[in-house]
Amino acid sequence: MRNHLVLPVAALFLSACSLTPDYNRPDIAAPATWSQQQDQPGAADIAYDWWTSFGSEELDGLMQAALANNTDLLAGIQRIEQARASLKIAGATLLPRVDVSGGGNRSYTDFADGGSDQATSLNAGLGIAYELDLFGANQARVEAAQAQYEATTFNEDALSLLVMGDVATGYFTLLNLRERLAIADDNLQIARELQEIVQTRLDLGSESMLALAQQRVAVANSEAARAALIQQIASAENALAVLLGKPPGAVTVEAENLSGTTVPGIAPGQPSFLLERRPDIRAAEATLIAANADIGAARAAFFPSISLGGTGSLASTGFGDPVTSVIALAASIAAPIFSGGANEGGLESATARQLELAQAYRGTVLTGFQEVEDALTAVRSAQDREAAYQVAMEQSREAYDLSTLQYDAGLIDFQTLLDTQSSRLSAEDSYAQSRLALLLAAIDLYKALGGGWQSV
Repeated sequence: MRNHLVLPVAALFLSACSLTPDYNRPDIAAPATWSQQQDQPGAADIAYDWWTSFGSEELDGLMQAALANNTDLLAGIQRIEQARASLKIAGATLLPRVDVSGGGNRSYTDFADGGSDQATSLNAGLGIAYELDLFGANQARVEAAQAQYEATTFNEDALSLLVMGDVATGYFTLLNLRERLAIADDNLQIARELQEIVQTRLDLGSESMLALAQQRVAVANSEAARAALIQQIASAENALAVLLGKPPGAVTVEAENLSGTTVPGIAPGQPSFLLERRPDIRAAEATLIAANADIGAARAAFFPSISLGGTGSLASTGFGDPVTSVIALAASIAAPIFSGGANEGGLESATARQLELAQAYRGTVLTGFQEVEDALTAVRSAQDREAAYQVAMEQSREAYDLSTLQYDAGLIDFQTLLDTQSSRLSAEDSYAQSRLALLLAAIDLYKALGGGWQSV
C-alpha cells in the first residue's frame, strides 16, 4: 500500500515545479521630468472621455457613434474574443478530461427446430484522462495565453485611442475648413466690390486697365481657392462618416467653425507614469510576458510527461438482470531521449524570441517618451504661433481698412491696396490654421500620454 502512494505523493510535490524564468521588466532609464514641460510634474489625471475637455457636445456624440460603429473597433472586439477562446483552450489542459459512453444491443436467433432465442446487452462506460503537469508545461502555456489575451485587449485600447484621435482630428479639420471657406467667401466679396470700384474709376479715367486686370486676377484666385476648400470639405465629411461606420454623406455636422471649441490644459505627469498609461506599452510588455512563459514550456519539453487514466464500465444482459462492473486504472510515462535537436531548437527559439521582444518593449517605451516630448513641443509652438498670427490678423485688417481710405483719397496707388488686401486674406487664413494646429497638437498630446483608455 505504501508503494502505491509514492507516485501520487511525488506528483503532488512535483506539480508545483515551474521551469518558467521569473519575469523582470526590462530596465529603462526614464527621465525625471519632461524637458518641454513648463509646470511642475504631477499626476496625469486624464478622463476616459478626454475629448469632452474640448467643450463640444457635437464631438461627444460623434465619439459615441464611433465607439459603437467603427468597423476597426468592432473587428478588434472579435480579436479579443478569439484570444479569450484561446485562453479557454489552454486552460483546459490543466483539468481532467471525462468522457461517457453507452450502448445497447438486442439479437434474435431462429433455430432449425422452429424455436428462437433473443439476447439483450446493455453497457455504459466512463473514462477519465489527466496529464500530470509535473514541470509546468501546461501552466506555462496558460500563462502565455493569458498574457496574449491581455496584449490583445491592450492593442484594442490602443486602436480605440487612435480612432478617437482620428475622429477628433477629422471633426476639427472639417470645422476649420468651413471656417476658412467663410473667410474665403468674405474676401471674395471684398475682392468683387473692389473690382467694381476699380471699374468705376477706370470709366472715370482715374484708374488704369492694369489695375483692373490685377484685381480680376485677385478675384479669380479667390474663386479658385474657394473651389478647392469646397472639395476638401466634402472629403473631410466623407472621411468622418467612414470613421463612424457610416457611408459617405450619411453624417451631418452642424457646427460651422471652431469658435465654440476650447483648448484644454493637459498635465503630462511624470515620465515614469507612461509605462502604465500607454496601451501600446502595456501590450508590448504583455507580449514579452507571454514569450517569457513560452521559455518555461520549451524547457519542460526536455522532461518526462506522465498521464493517468481510468475507465469504468457497467454491463447487463437486460433490464433487471445482474450488472457486471469493471474498473481499470492506468498510468503512462513518456520521456524524451532523442529528438534530433527539436527540443533544443525550441528552447533556443523561445529564448531568442524573448530577447527580441525585450528590445521591442524598450523601443516602444523610448518611442513613447519621444512622442510626448514632441507633442509638448508642438503644443507650446502652436500656442506661440496662434498668438502671433492673431496679432498679424488684427494688424492686417487695420492696414487694409486704412489703405482703402487712402486709396479712395488718392494717397496710395492700387498696387499698395492690392498688397494689403492679399496680406489680410493670408493673415486671416493663417490664424484659422494656427487655431487648428493648436487643437491637433492637444489631440496628439492626449494620444502620446495614452489618452484615457480603459480595458475592454
